[in-house]
Parts: sequence; structure tokens; C-alpha cells
Amino acid sequence: MVGSAQDMQEDVLGLLPTIDRHSETADRPDFGCAARRQRPPTAAPVPRATFLDRIDSCVRHFAAMLAAGQPDANGAPTAEFARVQLWSWLHDDEAVLDDGRPIDFAVFDAAIQRVGERLPRRGLPGQENVLRAAWLLAELTHASALPDAAQVPALARTA
Repeated sequence: MVGSAQDMQEDVLGLLPTIDRHSETADRPDFGCAARRQRPPTAAPVPRATFLDRIDSCVRHFAAMLAAGQPDANGAPTAEFARVQLWSWLHDDEAVLDDGRPIDFAVFDAAIQRVGERLPRRGLPGQENVLRAAWLLAELTHASALPDAAQVPALARTA
């Protein structure tokens, strides 16, 4: 046995430099959070399949909601996550697809116009509402402020 846990902890602590956090001298480096916050944020590329899946998920949920008149409790969290993520990507200048293209409204609009090609032709709850659902998602996503989740059903009724 090498030693007790306390002995090992004391050995490790002995290796660390003693830093007087209350003293402010120019010859000591600042290892605080401020230095880490100054680095520019790096956005991980979004796989195109993920981007399209978020759109399709919202459209399927909104179509079902339009047919039922209320959100589906099972699908609402997933669709809400997707809606917020889409809005965030579109309103963030650093969001890019994995092919390097920025996620902007032109990319979103082109993808939402083809949503009917990606979704099944039948069998979806609210199938007859897919176009209205796509329009609703486009309206919510293009909005300058992210609409609250509680507002979505009311906005859907006016769509």
C-alpha cells in the first residue's frame, strides 16, 4: 500500500502553487473565468440530417395539433425542443451545417418547402394539415422573438 488517501491528497496539494487570491499583483497570471469568456465561441457543425429532422418533427407535431385542436402531450416536448433549436440556429450567426454553409433563412426556407417530399404521403395524424403546419413553423421560426411554448396552440388556431 502506497499510503492513505489523506497522505496522497496532501502530496497532490503540495504540488500545486500557492495562490493568494486576495492579492492583486501584475506579475501573477489571472486564471479566472474572465480569461475563458474572452475566447470566441465555437459552434459545432449541425449535420444536415439533424437540421431536416428538426423541421420534419415540428411539422408532424403541428399537423397533428391542428387536427386535434390541442398539442399531443407525448410529442410536444420533442417538437418544442426542435422548434427552439431551429429558432436558435437561424438567429445565431455562427450556426453552420456540416457542409460549411451557414444555417440561414434561405437554407431553412428551401428545406421547409420540400418537407412534403420527406414526410410519408399517408398515415400521419393530421396529414391534411401538413402544409398549414409547415407555414406555422416558418412563421414561428422567422419571428424576431422566440414565441413562448404556451402561445403556440393559440397561434396554430389562427393559422
